[in-house]
Parts: sequence; C-alpha cells; structure tokens
Amino acid sequence: METKSTKYKQVLFFIVLLGINVPLIQYFTEFYSVLPLKGAIVEPEKPQLNLDSLNTGAYQEKFNKYYNEKFGFRSAFIRFHNQLKYNVFNQAQANGVVVGKDDYLFELDYIKAYYGQDYVGVQEIENTSRKLKRIQDTLSKLNKTLIIVLNPGKATFFPEFIPDSRKVEKGTTNLEVYRKYFRRLNINYLDFNAWFLKLKGHSKYPLYAKGGTHWSKFGEIIAGDSLIKFIEKKSKLDYPNIMIQGVDVKKENSNGDFDIGECMNLIYPTSTYPMAYPKFSLVHRQNSIHRTLFVSDSYYWGLFNYGFSQTLFGNGQFWYYNNEVFPENYTKPTHVADLNYKKEILSNDVIILMSTDANLSRFPFGFIEDFYKNFFPNEK
Repeated sequence: METKSTKYKQVLFFIVLLGINVPLIQYFTEFYSVLPLKGAIVEPEKPQLNLDSLNTGAYQEKFNKYYNEKFGFRSAFIRFHNQLKYNVFNQAQANGVVVGKDDYLFELDYIKAYYGQDYVGVQEIENTSRKLKRIQDTLSKLNKTLIIVLNPGKATFFPEFIPDSRKVEKGTTNLEVYRKYFRRLNINYLDFNAWFLKLKGHSKYPLYAKGGTHWSKFGEIIAGDSLIKFIEKKSKLDYPNIMIQGVDVKKENSNGDFDIGECMNLIYPTSTYPMAYPKFSLVHRQNSIHRTLFVSDSYYWGLFNYGFSQTLFGNGQFWYYNNEVFPENYTKPTHVADLNYKKEILSNDVIILMSTDANLSRFPFGFIEDFYKNFFPNEK
C-alpha cells in the first residue's frame, strides 16, 4: 500500500516533469499565445534536415542554436528576467538603454553626446565644415540648396533625469563646435536642438516622451512645419504647408513615443505621461512640389512614414545613414552605392543633411566622400 510520502513524491515528480516539458510542448503546439519580443530581433533560420548533416552532426548543432532562440515561452521567460533586473537593480536588459530618474529612458549614445564623451576634435569638425561649405557653394551654382538640420537629443533636452551613475564632468561637444563653424562659414543650418530647449517648459504638449528616444509626434510635426518654412527661405521655392487641424491627447503612448520602453521587453511597462498626436493636412499651391533629398539618421523616419517625402518633397528619396535608399529599399535592396550618384543628386532641388547630436561624431555619414568622388574626381 502506497504511503502518503510516496504519493507526494510521485506528484512532485510529475510536476517537475511537466515543468521541464511544457516549453517543448509549447514549441511544437503553441497551445498558448505568448507576446513576442520587441526590438531588433533577428529570427534564426530553421536548419534543414538531411542525411549528410545528420551524420556529420551539423544538423544537431544548428538545431540546438535554433531551439535556444525558439523554445516555448522563451519570450515570457525573458520578460520575467528583464522585469526582475529592472525592479531590483533599476537596469534595462536592452542594448545601450539607460534607466534614468523617474523612469525616463535614454539611449547611452545621447548621454555621451551631452557630456562630450564622443567629441571628435576641432580639427575634424573644421575640416568637415569647410567641405560642407564647398558642397553648398557648388550646389548653389547649380541652383540647388544644401541645408544642415541639427536635431535635438533626449539627454540634451532632459539632463536633469540622467542617472547619477552616468554623470561626468561636461566637456566640449560636437554640437557646440559644429554650430561655431556653421556660423563662421555661413553654412545653411537649422538648429532644432537649440529651438527645442527654448520651447522646454513653454510647449503646450510634451516634446519628448519618457519612454521614447526621438522627438514626440507633436514635436516632430511642429519641427516639420518649421523645416518647410526654413527650406522656403533658403531656396526661394514654394513648398506645401502643413495645417494642424487638432490634437488627440492619449494616455497610452504609441507611434514611436514608447520605442525604448518596448525594447526593454518588460511584463509591466515603465511609467509614462499622456502624449499629443496631431491631426494635420497638407496645403498645396501651384508649383509647390520640389524634389528634396534627405540624408539622415533615424530622426527622419517619422516624417518619412507620414508621407512627407512622397507628398511634400516631390517623391524625393530618404538615404538612411547615407546607405539604404527608401522607398526603393522596400521592394528591392537598394543602397546609395547602387545609384547613379551624380544623376540622383542633380535630380533634386534641395538636399537636407539631418542628424541628432548623438550621431554628430560620424556626421554626415560618408556623404562628403561620395560627393567629392563624383563631383571632384581629380581630388584625393
């Protein structure tokens, strides 16, 4: 006759056995829907089973790697681990993400830019600026306009929320030295970084979200409106205008205003505050469409996704980090190196080079080298 102790052991054994096999059961059956992970997730390729790979052990090795990334409830386990690390140590288990004071989230590169930890030196910035001036003058002779846009950075906008563990003595920054040479050389530039700081505390709606890395959707639209006016001033061309018809204020942050928070992959998201989402339309005038090229980091993605390049800027292209070409890249992998460079440049009326302060250490992303190679081929 079984004793109670034996029954308890059997039950315990069954529970342990079930616990071990539940991820395997989930992997094959997906009997329970699990929220997928957010962020830059590279899906592993499932290995193909054949006799040769099985005999050599290659299949087993590849399958182990594949299963380690795809086993049942993996995303749930990761979210639990990330939540524990966040609650106990106030840390984000996401590459380059820093948890600031009061749940303000930052990417580390923006903090480095604010403190000047990525400063490339006055000589490099002066050389870059002088080359940009020559490009600006060359394009001007061709009745084309070059404009530099200095976008805001979250750490520069919210230094009071940088965690004490990341605070260092503030040094010279790329941003302040670029400003100096742009002014000195009379380069066309629009400084949204400085403008946003002037608006801080006076804007009706937030210009940055707690859990976002880019400007807010409201900030993005008012910046887009100001950019159009600046382009018109410098190019002497008429562009469509943005008419803001209203604003929806939503408690739940969406549409990019919680992109860092999503990448943290927590069970319970970090705190936020309501954000504003403008409703707008475009006002066209006769002869107001002019092809405009944007060479930019990720700060232009929001405006591009709103259809600005297509509807405002004459189906102009977006060269993401001067590498991938959009919208062409959506249908076929297309890079700047694949283009007839000189023809593409000359097909635009205005060329915009755009960067946030966190990327000024590598600005303008190889554009100068490409331009010189095509327009000044005899120069080294």
